Formats: sequence, structure tokens, C-alpha cells
Amino acid sequence: MTRLDSDRPGVDRGDPYSPECLAEASVWITRLNADDRDRALEDGLREWLQAKPENARAFEMAIDLWEETENLRRISQIRRTPNRLWRRLKFPTIAVATAAAVGLIAFSVMLFSARGMVSTSVGEQRSLTLEDGSRVFLNTNTRIRVNYDARTRVVELEGGEALFDVAKKIDRPFVVRACSRSILALGTSFVVRCSEGDAAVTLLDGKVAVQASNSSKEAAQSPARGSVTLTPGQRWQVSANAPAEIDRPSLAAATAWRRGQVILDDTPLSQAVAEMNRYSALKLSVSDATVAELRISGLFQAGDSVSFANAIATTYGLKTLQRDGSLELAPATR
Repeated sequence: MTRLDSDRPGVDRGDPYSPECLAEASVWITRLNADDRDRALEDGLREWLQAKPENARAFEMAIDLWEETENLRRISQIRRTPNRLWRRLKFPTIAVATAAAVGLIAFSVMLFSARGMVSTSVGEQRSLTLEDGSRVFLNTNTRIRVNYDARTRVVELEGGEALFDVAKKIDRPFVVRACSRSILALGTSFVVRCSEGDAAVTLLDGKVAVQASNSSKEAAQSPARGSVTLTPGQRWQVSANAPAEIDRPSLAAATAWRRGQVILDDTPLSQAVAEMNRYSALKLSVSDATVAELRISGLFQAGDSVSFANAIATTYGLKTLQRDGSLELAPATR
């Protein structure tokens, strides 16, 4: 990836920039990686970078996101029809369709006691600081129950997704229970997702042991029994229809929801729709089998189902149908 003028000294990526600015930067990166890149395009980028300081900062962040999700460089459908797509889409929609905008989901911060329940609604996120200093970040439609005592720290994830930054206390194990599994952690950072019996644990930093046991006390007392120990970057996942497996996903994609984003990489449209539906009361649907198998890659704004549907419809020549408060993506000829 050619960084051009954004590599110059003095770019402080800690300073703020607007979501719109990051969306524009994402579009520039996508255009630079397209087959029709030329000198005029590079000159235009330099002018944009020099227009205001926040442009360079946003461009640096967009490059980092692009490079962390290297498979997103293969946005094949968009590359095959760049002229038609760029002519037909308005600028904000292009940003969503290719690499794009940062979502602004309601996010609240609160202190939480050693016992109790907290939840988020659809499209809401929360950040909790527990009494031991551990932090929990709740994604959309998530429910947890905290149960601390003098010997153990137990958090039950009853549904949804949460990121845990655990305060290290060797004599007081930290256990997360989710989908009949227990995750034992000491001084670590990890994401747990539980939905309809499917469970996934992604380790960002430190060390965790994932157990099949239903007992959080057993997990704390005998962490080695029947457990799988993860190293940073690994994801353990299991579903009702498949045995447990370990892989290495893109960590940028696994934590994109913290930035109000959904990252898709060669994902079937049916799965992409299900992921977008987690963040919005307006539900998307796909009934046509051929349409459901279309592959989607890109970075989208969580909660903006309308822009997502319009971008996909424009890119693939589909139409959107309003049905009882939902939005269906269907073949244009239907």
C-alpha cells in the first residue's frame, strides 16, 4: 500500500477526526487499490491530504484497518465494475459499499457492583468497570450477570457478545460462563460471543483456558481438566452442528464492533444480513438462494441497514422490497 504524503513526520493519529473524514479516507484507499489507479488519482489524494490536518490522521487509521484485514483488499465484485459503480453511487454510499464509515452506536460508561445484571438493547453498547478494576464492553443485545465473592470472580454471559479486560488477581480467578462453557482468565483481554448455543472465544492478549464444563467453580479449581488453552490471536468456536475448532481470525474484524463497524470478508450475503441485523431494529432478509450465496467484502457502519442494503443492491444489480417493516434483497427480475 502506497502511503504517499501521509508518511510525513508530524502526523498525530491520536488527534480527533470525524466519521465522515474516515469514510472519505476509506474510499481513497479502495480507489488506490483498484485496477484503474493512475497519476491523476494520486495527485488528487495528495491534494485531499493537504486540505486539512484531520485528513492525514484519518488516512493513517484507514490504512491500518486495511492492512490488518488483508483479505479485504480483494473486493472483487467492486473491482470488476468500478466505472459503473462509482458513477451510480453517491459518495456516502460508496464509503459504505467499499471500506467505509464509522458507526456511532450509543455507548455508555458505568461502574458496576460485585453482583447484579446489566444488558444492552439492539444497537446499544456499554462499558462497565467492575469493583476489582476489570472492564467489560458489552456489544448490541447483550446480557451479563456479575457474581463476585471472596474467592472467585464470575460473569455469566447469558447472550450476546462482550469484550473483557481482566484485572490480574492470581488468588481470585476470573471466570466467564457462556453457552454452557467456562472461560478461565488471569490478567488478559478476550472477546466472548454466545448466540443460540453457538459460542466463540477470541483471545486478544494474555492467556485463557476454555472448558466444556458447566461449572464455573470447577473451571476455577481445575483449569487444566478438559480445557483448551489459547494463545493471543486464536479463536475457539463451537456450534450445535459442528465440533469445536480453533482458528486465527482477523482481530480487526473481531473487534470492529468497538468502533461501530462490521467487517465482512468474502462472507455469504445470508450471513452478512444476519450480522447486520444484530445492530438494527429494521431487519434485512434474503429469500432467493442464489442471492443468499453472493460474497460480500467490505467495512460497513453497524446499525445502518438501509445504506448496507442499497449499496449491495446497486453493486450486484438487486432490488430492495419493503415487507412488513423489513427490507428484502431480491433479484431485479423477480
